Amino acid sequence: MNTFQKLLFPIVVIFLMILGFLYSYIPQIIAANTIRQAIASSENTVTQFKILRDVYSKAVLSEVIAHSDLIVSSDFQNNNGIVPLPASLVQEISRKLQDKGTQIRLYSPYPFPNRKDRELDEFSHAAWLALSSDPTSTYFKEFHSDGKSYLRVAVSDVLSNQTCVDCHNKNSDPSGSQWKVGDLRGILEVETDITQPITNGILISRHIILALLIGLLSITFTLLITYRIIVQNRLTACIAAMDTVADSEDTCFDKLPEHGSDDISHLSKTFNKMSSKLNASLQSLKKEQNRLDNKVKARTRELEIATQQATSANKAKSQFLAVMSHELRTPLNGMLGMAQIMASSEQQPEQHKQLGILLESGQHLLSLLNDILDFSKIEQSKLELEVQTFPLSELIEPIEATYGPICKKKNLDLHLDTRLPLNTVLRSDKSRIRQVIYNILSNAVKFTETGEITLTISTEHCDTCAESLLIVTISDSGIGIRKERLKHIFEPFTQAESSTTRCYGGTGLGLAIVKQLTGLMSGSAKVESTIGKGTTFTLTMQVDIIDIASKEQATATATATATATATRDIPTSAPLPQKLKVLVVEDNNINALVAQSFCQRMGYNVTLAKDGYQAISILRQESFDLILMDNHMPNMDGLSATRIIRQQLGLSTVIFACTADVLEDNRNEFIKAGADAILSKPILEASFRDNLSQFNHRLGKQPASQLSPRELISYKDLLHQCNGNERKAMQLIQHFITSMRTEHESLPVLYQSNSYQQLAMSAGNIRQIAIDYKLSSIKALATYIAAVANTGNPPKWDVVRHLSQLLKQNIEQANYYLHKAEGRSGVSIGYKNVQPSK
Repeated sequence: MNTFQKLLFPIVVIFLMILGFLYSYIPQIIAANTIRQAIASSENTVTQFKILRDVYSKAVLSEVIAHSDLIVSSDFQNNNGIVPLPASLVQEISRKLQDKGTQIRLYSPYPFPNRKDRELDEFSHAAWLALSSDPTSTYFKEFHSDGKSYLRVAVSDVLSNQTCVDCHNKNSDPSGSQWKVGDLRGILEVETDITQPITNGILISRHIILALLIGLLSITFTLLITYRIIVQNRLTACIAAMDTVADSEDTCFDKLPEHGSDDISHLSKTFNKMSSKLNASLQSLKKEQNRLDNKVKARTRELEIATQQATSANKAKSQFLAVMSHELRTPLNGMLGMAQIMASSEQQPEQHKQLGILLESGQHLLSLLNDILDFSKIEQSKLELEVQTFPLSELIEPIEATYGPICKKKNLDLHLDTRLPLNTVLRSDKSRIRQVIYNILSNAVKFTETGEITLTISTEHCDTCAESLLIVTISDSGIGIRKERLKHIFEPFTQAESSTTRCYGGTGLGLAIVKQLTGLMSGSAKVESTIGKGTTFTLTMQVDIIDIASKEQATATATATATATATRDIPTSAPLPQKLKVLVVEDNNINALVAQSFCQRMGYNVTLAKDGYQAISILRQESFDLILMDNHMPNMDGLSATRIIRQQLGLSTVIFACTADVLEDNRNEFIKAGADAILSKPILEASFRDNLSQFNHRLGKQPASQLSPRELISYKDLLHQCNGNERKAMQLIQHFITSMRTEHESLPVLYQSNSYQQLAMSAGNIRQIAIDYKLSSIKALATYIAAVANTGNPPKWDVVRHLSQLLKQNIEQANYYLHKAEGRSGVSIGYKNVQPSK
């Protein structure tokens, strides 16, 4: 669409709008103007009548009355000898004019007696009221009737001379007043037919408007046609040339004609100059673009190669860490395992000391290995926090128990200043908080030869979150750190001095892990130090403070805790199962010997298998109470063997996966395959015993005090309850795990913090769950605890501990059902991320 076409449409629309406006609005103006003219004409008529009446009254009637015997009356039509009154004369003239479309009336609210039958209409009353207040004004109104328009104009009629006054006073006046010159005696009204004037005016105006618009349209179209002929064609050529240049990706040599001296010719000349310069610039840009394209392609290839190398390096790094961990943990398992076995036997003092050094060195090597792996997980964002509820005492007491003897051995004073009650209940990752504190304390002990170490724990409100900040301050009087090294102290593989590693050992990862862990917990790590005077670390971590006891309650609790530590029943691990048949699947002879020795010292009967294939063959012939399954083995690995045991053999034998793998994905695969627990290499005897206690209810022949089948959650009962719907049964098991795990974690915490009302509520929740899942023993224990705690008194600790053990065993049983179901297709798809309780 060109400019001419674009202009044509709005011009036509504008003209039509003007036509409509004039066609509708001008008639209104003409009608209003006609009314104004009619009003002026009526006022002029009234004025003429007044003049006529005044002359008639003064010049005619006064002479008639003075010099003749003629009678002046309104009844002049029936008697030729009577002279009409002025008002009668007006009425007579009005009748003569009525045929010409104009009628004159004279009326008053106070008529002469002969006119009492004439009543005033609505307009007459309104006119009298208006003119009574302002006799000098004019009152008018337009009327429409039978397709015609009438205008009634009323003007005040005052007594203008003494003759009129005498006449009116002489006649009997109904008002009973004496008139005087200037009084309003009546109204003169002129009624005019304005239909024809308005119609004629509107018709003429519309003809004029139509002629005017035709003329304007003719002029406009003439101008547009001229514009198209003279201007549009030349502009179209300019626009086409510009479009060609704009759309062209190559040079353009088209030129516009430059004849003439008008603006379009000037535009053509300017365009030709611009086109020439653009052509030159385009040639230059194309050369530069080719050069840059070649350079970008080269750089892109370099970046792709570098990215591939970085990805390969990162993958190789992760693979190296996994392999390194496995390869280091395998001989470390043998070293520590044998050392533990030898340490438990009778030894000479010197040999016992040497074994202690061996165990300590192995543990230190394991700690260094764990630091490297933790840092790798943090770097890859694979380290996740495990949030749990715990009292502050569980964080403080192990620290004091671990570092108290170490500091005493180095003649250092260890001061613990906890500004919170020890029974304060927190919710966070207890193990990671403890790891952070251990890393800093370890450095403080390492770099402090004399003096003291102070650990301060406090909290403050967090301004930017709904949680609180746990503030840990650790100060020492050690060697200190130079100021220029402070800003690098939290970087990995960095130590304060280059000689530190030689003098004190270490990898330089401890503080880097501290920085990363505090960051994961939405906190920070800061350090201040002075050479020769010591160092202060300030760590902050976000925690949830569940409950803070009062000072009196804290004191009482601390006393009770101290007494309980020495005398009363602190939870202990459950009894170990007896006389088990154990199948050890391990290809490494030393690791197999270690596992066999652990089991034989507990009185278990051990059978060895070199790989998964051999283990499957043995399991087809014999039954076992426990299987210790290694992962990386020839012929068939442990993961494949575990799947076959669960899916093909259909065995529910307890399986402990023994692996040096540290990658979480690999460990989760073992659980999904059907393993009940994971034992990390090197296997520690204490960890092995803990897992045996944890699965005591499923291992070997149960003693008389052990749980009966009705005291454990039953998958068959749940499946029957759900009419054979496995998915619904799995949902009930998941609900049981989630509900019971929360109550199991809070039960000992609430008891030790003397929160008996909350303990009663927790026991009530446990009781209701036990009723739903038909667990009679749990129901009975929970009922007792709730009843006693509701009175404000503590229930027996043995009962609380027994209930806690029952809950733990049922949670493990439910987890077993859940993970077993994951091996079957179409079952428990939504529960693959559930971790076994700890």
